[in-house]
Amino acid sequence: MIAYDDLKKIEFFTELTDGELESIQPLCKEEHYRARDLIFIEDTLADHLYVLKGGRISIDITVGSGKYVSVLTVSHFAEPFGWSTLVAPFRFTATARCIEDSTVFSIDGKGLMGLIERDYRMGFLIMRRVAKIISERMRDTRLQLIHTFYG
Repeated sequence: MIAYDDLKKIEFFTELTDGELESIQPLCKEEHYRARDLIFIEDTLADHLYVLKGGRISIDITVGSGKYVSVLTVSHFAEPFGWSTLVAPFRFTATARCIEDSTVFSIDGKGLMGLIERDYRMGFLIMRRVAKIISERMRDTRLQLIHTFYG
């Protein structure tokens, strides 16, 4: 389990009540990775949501056989990644690779989806944050592509 104070700082959970946070807390654990480790791989089953505790993570997409490009660097405490665990078809849309030794919070996706399906208020608040993150990341990727092709 992770510290309650850390859980409250996760962007997806900032609007939740103490009781809702307490129901999520048992689904969370801390994991440690070394530089160059892969946390998840593009197009594999998305079974956990991840949140950065410390370190830096590159979010990479495949652009060809054995080639990838980094579209995002996760570098801030409590920054979530791996939102695919909450959105059908529940497959990661990118690969998460550690740039340096990193510590993350791992949240069980099935357990979290179960809570979301049972508590519509909590589900709405979490999914509203997920939609915001997806929108921001799509905008950032779009700007990155424009810059790549048009300077």
